[in-house]
Amino acid sequence: MRKLIIAIVVLLFIFLGDGYSNTLLVDEQGEVFAETNRYRASFKDGVLMHFHNKLTAETYTLPPEGPSNARSGISIQHNEGQYGRHEFIDDAWEVESKRLAPLSVEVAYHFNHRYRLDKTIQFHIGIDADTGDLVIQQYGISQHIVAVTWGCGYLNSQQVNLIIPAHCGEIIDASSEIDKRGYEYPDKWETPLAILQGEDGGFFVRSTDTTFRFKEAYYLRSGEHFGISFQTDNFAPFREKNEITSVEWRLNAYRGDWQVPAEIYRNWMETTFQPKQPPAWVKDLKLVIYAPYNPLEPSILPLLAEHVNPSTTLLYVIGWYDPTMGLEPDYPPVPEWGDYLEAAHAYGFRVMPRITFHGCSPYSPLYPKFEKYQFRHPIRGHKLGYALDDPTYDYPTAYINPASKEFRKYMVEQMKTLYETYPIDALHLDINTSVVNDANGLIDGLTAAEGNVLLHQELAEAMPGIVLGGENVHEVTFFNTNLAQRWGHHNKQPHPISSFLFSTWTIPYGFHVPNPDREPELYQKFQEAYVVWDVLPTIRIRAPGMLTNPVMVKTQGFLKSVRMGQSWEQTWNIDIGMDIVGDVNEDGVVNIQDLVAVANAFGEAEPDLNGDGIVNIQDLVIVANTFE
Repeated sequence: MRKLIIAIVVLLFIFLGDGYSNTLLVDEQGEVFAETNRYRASFKDGVLMHFHNKLTAETYTLPPEGPSNARSGISIQHNEGQYGRHEFIDDAWEVESKRLAPLSVEVAYHFNHRYRLDKTIQFHIGIDADTGDLVIQQYGISQHIVAVTWGCGYLNSQQVNLIIPAHCGEIIDASSEIDKRGYEYPDKWETPLAILQGEDGGFFVRSTDTTFRFKEAYYLRSGEHFGISFQTDNFAPFREKNEITSVEWRLNAYRGDWQVPAEIYRNWMETTFQPKQPPAWVKDLKLVIYAPYNPLEPSILPLLAEHVNPSTTLLYVIGWYDPTMGLEPDYPPVPEWGDYLEAAHAYGFRVMPRITFHGCSPYSPLYPKFEKYQFRHPIRGHKLGYALDDPTYDYPTAYINPASKEFRKYMVEQMKTLYETYPIDALHLDINTSVVNDANGLIDGLTAAEGNVLLHQELAEAMPGIVLGGENVHEVTFFNTNLAQRWGHHNKQPHPISSFLFSTWTIPYGFHVPNPDREPELYQKFQEAYVVWDVLPTIRIRAPGMLTNPVMVKTQGFLKSVRMGQSWEQTWNIDIGMDIVGDVNEDGVVNIQDLVAVANAFGEAEPDLNGDGIVNIQDLVIVANTFE
């Protein structure tokens, strides 16, 4: 009889008309039913089981069949040095439910066992009367607790796409080969937002946490349905943690495409973090060039100035300092650096040297001083860095937690001296998105994320007018950086969600882009993603010969595309770049007619294909190499 009553309640919940809004019900078994004028939703054991969008009349979930691929529970570190083991809610847990307010309920799950740890998980589920958001928060109790998780299950994989600001922007749809994937915030999951897009609308899950708690989203597909789980982590070390309160998660429906919820989140980010607006020269940039190094060559600048517009070109310089004369966090300039910078500015270029944001060489005399602040893995406890165990590498880097006031002070003093001696335009901060759940715990009362924010801000204060750039970008760094490299070739299904969220304040440019002439296949992998993400054209120029050698057709076509004011998409698309170089009569094909046109113009100023100011044999070679 009781099962029949529950079934009737569920049917009533599903079929009630739009006249019912802001309704929240919970039964003795802990099943929760929520309805607003935007959606109907139900939960069981802390998992979203049913979701109907009333704005579009779409249902995004399938009837439950078999175990859900989204689970709720806690993670416990039973043995020190090992990853936590998930303890998922099932029928063995005792359930206790109660109403806290008209639009707020609590469901508690208790597990008491003679030989195992006692555990409790509480779910607070409510409806925000102002926004209609379904608000979810968890509280867990256990020894050695690592994390607490809830999820959305039984989502229709054939009709619902996951759009997520992770790996620079990604979409998982019915055609994806991905069956499971984890996204850790903030490193890979750049903002705690997940969009579930249907045909005419969808729903979205977001966190409004402003303390940069470590989080994770986990996607798992099986058969026709998939699940996505949302996890909040404790701060390491975990062995001393016996309770956890999750961040607040918010869920709501929308009508339209993915930009509707993305704009909601972007507006919230702007209000909350008040990001730094890029100066006019950053907004005007058309090109980033990875400048030659080893040695740094000022002699390339006059030739480079003939191929590009210097005033809209940023030179990214790696080899400006000499590691044989001083190790990170010291950066002694090479002898050519001052002349190079002065000449670059004379031509109108902007210049951005590179440093390591929180790096210290293990061979530096300063390392014993900063070693105690070195990041440690949150589970295994080992020290973190780059090439620490590679005896063949001369310049390994230890990653120091920027929460250390002592380390920040030293870094800021070094960069202040650099800036006052050499008036650079921007400073690239390598690995600045490295935010670790440090097994050392708090340092000087700060988390790694809080230290990261402070180091960015203190550098900016010490170098008035400087533009900070970084290696990638996420929610911890975007509001203090106006330039950011974007990793490209590892994302098989790129989506513009991350660019939509960040590019108003942080302009993306390419990450060590392969040369289109020398590595065309690898270049294509970057190009495909960069077109989607609207990445600022970026190219490596390793030597002056790359600007004069007629064989470097695609390289020179790339530069000419920028010079001619083509769109970023056209520049990245090297086929279009080749047409610009060789298609003299602009008939859409490079052939004998273009060769004749160039031959007839020998000695004249146009059509000058290689930018040397005169039509000659080199222009003929370029056309010949681009024949279709």
